[in-house]
Amino acid sequence: MNKEILTYKRVLHNLTVSQNVQVLRAVNEGIRPHTAMLPGIQPVFETFGVELSSLDNFLKKNAKAFETEEIVILDDKRDFTVRAVIAKVQYHYDFALTDKEREEARRLLYVVEKYRDVAKKEYESETALLRSLANELQQTPDLLDRFGITDLVAKLKQENEEFEALYNVRAQNVHDKQLKGNTAKYRTAANKTFDNLCKVVTGLTLMPLSEEEKTAVENIIDLINGQIQQATLVYNRHAGVVAGKKKDDENADVVKNNGE
Repeated sequence: MNKEILTYKRVLHNLTVSQNVQVLRAVNEGIRPHTAMLPGIQPVFETFGVELSSLDNFLKKNAKAFETEEIVILDDKRDFTVRAVIAKVQYHYDFALTDKEREEARRLLYVVEKYRDVAKKEYESETALLRSLANELQQTPDLLDRFGITDLVAKLKQENEEFEALYNVRAQNVHDKQLKGNTAKYRTAANKTFDNLCKVVTGLTLMPLSEEEKTAVENIIDLINGQIQQATLVYNRHAGVVAGKKKDDENADVVKNNGE
């Protein structure tokens, strides 16, 4: 088996707490069905779930520490848009004029069905799920064009990114500072169990496995790597925003000094 898990420790270390937990949640939810094929992975996967739940519960208890009116407004916008996406897909399926049209709509319906309750999730979980929904839908651009939802899906993706950017800045500026000690404890424990999980998965690639088990391991690696890649993009985008703001501030100071 040639697949390997991408380097992730530095990425997780550089993320904010909320970004970090989004990655772990997405991994936990994504690989769960595949772990059922691998009894040897169950103990470490269950431990990972326990530590992730501890971190998750701790963050939820303190979520109000950085919730603002702006965050609520952006969350309402993306909630409305995702409901519109789901409703439009459902409409085209229910009122399809031909068998072919219904079958095409069914392909999109299969995707959105998994996300019907996404607007009820906690902020971090919803952000990760909406990112996955938009990415899945954009894998079939021909169908999005045919049913007139290309712009709506793009709008959802943009609104989710705007929410994530504001939420993460707020989290880094307030939440991480206020709760640094306890947050670090829970975060370290969750990341350590994730590291153990990755080591077990890597170990399985070196063992003789059935075809079904090989497929499960490969799917797990693909899902983990997908989240690592997404996390890297999120961090790079955030780092670029911070660097840009710093440069703008420096330029403003130069202008101000030159004007004095």
